[in-house]
Order: sequence, then C-alpha cells, then structure tokens
Amino acid sequence: MPQPSTTPHRTLVLSGSLRAGAVTIQAARAALAQDRPGHEVVLAAALDQLPLFNEDLDIEPAPPGVAALRAQVSSAGSLLVLSPVNNASISAALKNALDWLSRPRDDSPLAGKPATGLVIGYHSHGAEDHLETILRATGARTTPAPTPVLNPRAVNGDQGIQDLKITTAVTQALAALHDPAPATA
Repeated sequence: MPQPSTTPHRTLVLSGSLRAGAVTIQAARAALAQDRPGHEVVLAAALDQLPLFNEDLDIEPAPPGVAALRAQVSSAGSLLVLSPVNNASISAALKNALDWLSRPRDDSPLAGKPATGLVIGYHSHGAEDHLETILRATGARTTPAPTPVLNPRAVNGDQGIQDLKITTAVTQALAALHDPAPATA
C-alpha cells in the first residue's frame, strides 16, 4: 500500500495589488490564514520588484526577481491569483508577472498548473474573464472560482481578513483548486 505524501500541497497566492492596504492584499492575507496541515498557502514574492517584461532581458540567468518568482510557481501545486480591477482588466503588475511566468514558452512554470482567480472591483467589467483568458494563454489549467468577483463596497475595510465576504470568497477559491471537477486548459 502506498504511503501518503508527507509533502503538503502548496498554493501560491499571486496578488496583483501593490498598495499595502488594498482589499486585494486583505484577500491574500485571508488566504494565508487558511494555511493548515497538508495544505500550505504562501504569498508570491513582491511583484513590484519585477522589471517590465522585455524579451531582451529574458535570458539565462533570468533577472533575480523573475528567477525567484518562477521558482516559487514551479514548487507550488496550484495558484490563487488575485487582482484589483484596473480600467476593466487586471492590474499591470499582475499582467507583467504573468508575462514573465509564461516564459520560457516550451517550459513555462505555469504550464499545466491548476489556477483560479478572483478579481476585486466596484464593477468588474469582465476583468474576471480577462484573467481566466490570460491564465489559459499561459498554459495554466484554470478552474473557475465560485465567486470570481468581490465588490470592495461589500467588505468592511477595517476588518481585513476577518471580513466574512473576503474569507468566504477566498475559501471557495481555494476549495475550487482542490475540487476534482475538470479544469480547463
């Protein structure tokens, strides 16, 4: 009989917000609070340390921040991707990180990686669809989150990770990553 794995499943949280008090960061903290035995939840390295994607810089060795982020994604079992809605799409910081992570084309750390996303904005304007499309284009296996959009008006900004709407959305998104339902590529 095979022995159960002692290595916990690791979900890496990519937060596309750079503002310390952003609801997106609160959602990331809520995800980190769900770390438990057998399921580790970790926050990706600072996306603000990545250079703007430029194929001239995409050489070996990769820029240090890029190499570190690629290593984090490679070692994760799944991804929870969080983004504020910026001009009807995902944040530029997150898009830049996903551009870096989509390389090298034939060996991207996102290829086949289970991923789900949650966007946070007063009006999503379809940003959740943009996020899923971008994740699929990178080769990630997307699983739609049960609540793909979180309206910041519905949350109590003073409560942070204790806000029921934030914790429920994050709990559902993390559960979707472990649901045996087929993901889309």
